[in-house]
Amino acid sequence: MVQPDGRSRISKIDTYLNVAEVFAYRSTCLKRKYGAVIVKNDAVVSTGYNGSPRGQENCCDIGDCPRIRLGLHQGEGYGLCRAVHAEANALLNCSREQTLGADLYLAGVNPGENSVHQAKPCPMCARMIVQAGIRNVIMRVGDEAGAYVSLPAEELLKPGE
Repeated sequence: MVQPDGRSRISKIDTYLNVAEVFAYRSTCLKRKYGAVIVKNDAVVSTGYNGSPRGQENCCDIGDCPRIRLGLHQGEGYGLCRAVHAEANALLNCSREQTLGADLYLAGVNPGENSVHQAKPCPMCARMIVQAGIRNVIMRVGDEAGAYVSLPAEELLKPGE
């Protein structure tokens, strides 16, 4: 979490990434905690975190993650995962009119030590982000001020990105 140095306030980008990180701590996932914030015209439009669909059992409550149990890594076995991703939850909570031209801020946290995980949408979320008309995706990549990557949403779909 980026904090002010006492002499000046933190940037808007780091503020929105902090909000995304706060939502990541609401995640019910045992493997990786993610939070997303959609901002349009300098106003928060929607938020989301990764977790089981409403009314369904959460991995953190039952103490089991099928992906951890099978030793799967980032990008593997999403079909086995109970969670709806943070980006998808944020997109589901608003209309296309709200997402057209908006920016999506994404932060990831490693459970246990709560260290920053270099955030990146999965391929399915990347397609949904582009389809929703999101302009830019800003991803936290470290815990210090300015430690983020900003990409036009379409760049998420390029091979190797």
